[in-house]
Amino acid sequence: MRFFAFIAALLVAATPAFAGKRIDEYVSGYWTTYAFQNDNGSFDHCGMETRFDDGMMLGILLSDNGVNIVFIQDRWRLQKGGNAALEIRIDRRYNKFSSMTYADTDIMVAGLGFDPGFWQAFKAGSTMYLTSSTGQSWTVNLKGSNKATQALTVCYDLYAPNGRKGMFK
Repeated sequence: MRFFAFIAALLVAATPAFAGKRIDEYVSGYWTTYAFQNDNGSFDHCGMETRFDDGMMLGILLSDNGVNIVFIQDRWRLQKGGNAALEIRIDRRYNKFSSMTYADTDIMVAGLGFDPGFWQAFKAGSTMYLTSSTGQSWTVNLKGSNKATQALTVCYDLYAPNGRKGMFK
């Protein structure tokens, strides 16, 4: 029922009055799903995020360039513009390496593009393992991710520019 309420709220919230910020949220398991508009009211991305006990935020973003995995930790002091490799494993369904860029001193971003294998594994999986070439690793419980990815897909289809709708079915 909350899923349908979220979809209704997204439809109501699709107005420029919510420009430059998150609009609506939907919570499923450990995940919070949201849409984000730029200051001028244009679509930026739809995302889902979870937080770890140490304060790190892990986000899965859908944007014009596909899926991005984003890590934010206020305590990090990364070299902006640096990079590392990231291994992504989801149960026995998916295993891939991606490059990860340090977008700021406390933000790492791995762009996966439009990778249907990741999307299907993420929706159906129970655990995601992320390992950086710097030695950091994270185990992510995917509880609630199926409903959250449904909400994320609805969000993207609602806000995405023409030509991108239906990319994450």
